[in-house]
Amino acid sequence: MAITSGLALLAPAPATSAPQPPKPHRQVYAYVTSLDGHVYVIDTRTNRVLGLGTTAVGGGPEEVEVTPDGARLYVTNAFKYVSAIDIAKKTVTNIPYDKSELSPDILYGEAVAPDGAHVYVAVQNPFHGDKVSVIDTATNQASATIKISRPDQVVISRSGKRLYVSGKSGLTVINTTNNEVIATIGLNEPANGMAVTPDGKRLYLTGDSGAVSVVNLTKRKIVRTIPGVGTGGLAISSHGRRAYVVGVDTKLRQGKLSVINLTNDTVTKTVPLGDIPPSTGSGRYFLPAEVALTPDGTSAYVVGSYGHGTSQGTVFAIDTATDAVTPIAVGAGDTMGVAVGRL
Repeated sequence: MAITSGLALLAPAPATSAPQPPKPHRQVYAYVTSLDGHVYVIDTRTNRVLGLGTTAVGGGPEEVEVTPDGARLYVTNAFKYVSAIDIAKKTVTNIPYDKSELSPDILYGEAVAPDGAHVYVAVQNPFHGDKVSVIDTATNQASATIKISRPDQVVISRSGKRLYVSGKSGLTVINTTNNEVIATIGLNEPANGMAVTPDGKRLYLTGDSGAVSVVNLTKRKIVRTIPGVGTGGLAISSHGRRAYVVGVDTKLRQGKLSVINLTNDTVTKTVPLGDIPPSTGSGRYFLPAEVALTPDGTSAYVVGSYGHGTSQGTVFAIDTATDAVTPIAVGAGDTMGVAVGRL
């Protein structure tokens, strides 16, 4: 399946006969999945969308992750497959989990290993068994499975040695060397979003209560909760000093981005997203789902929905220094997932 013109802007020049040194990473792009069945590319310098329908991956794309070299995307799809996108070759390879059209596979969170060798995908299947599927990125085939009951969110440490999966039993800790479960940590509630600090010592987790749970990964227990922050995704800055959490101000009925100082685990500010609906009538307000940060932490990109069936998708770009918010029209449906990478 070919990728249309948008990704052509990102593709490196064809190789010559003589070996060429790798090009230095230059530009940062945000990749957004839309319910219209495409992945859209945003130039973070200008917040301009690079073409329409940049990558066709089929209906129901949700999570998106970028490999560390910035060359490939992995997108989970509600229709039980992962799309592996090679940006340079402008191709899409769909990796199915069950050839039966009646398979009840449901794909949830995913994480890419820091060395880019594997992608870990949470798969729920009430008949054939729940699991985390390990995809070998060299072959784009599932090479191993890890049995976990009702897995949903998946994150990996910066070292790549530990994988953390939230599920029915709590937070499962996996040794990625042999894909064995080494511990389970109790949680207060199911996870909606998770992130690990760069030093690998703490994990921050959101749930439906709106509180953020702080898990000490050495002690393997929750050591603190931060109330009223958000129920959606969260991201931690590369220097490990701040966490960004999306949610809704229920009093105003307005989306928000909350910033946590990770030195003392306190909320330092909240940035409103989207308009407040009128006091009369039902009114719709933005429901943030996921957030991703640029590598230098200067910008955050938030995806979400104004309600299912939205005809125009929206991404909010936030300047983390000034709190300036820029809405970006993206696609023709709810924006579901977002990731940021260099190329």
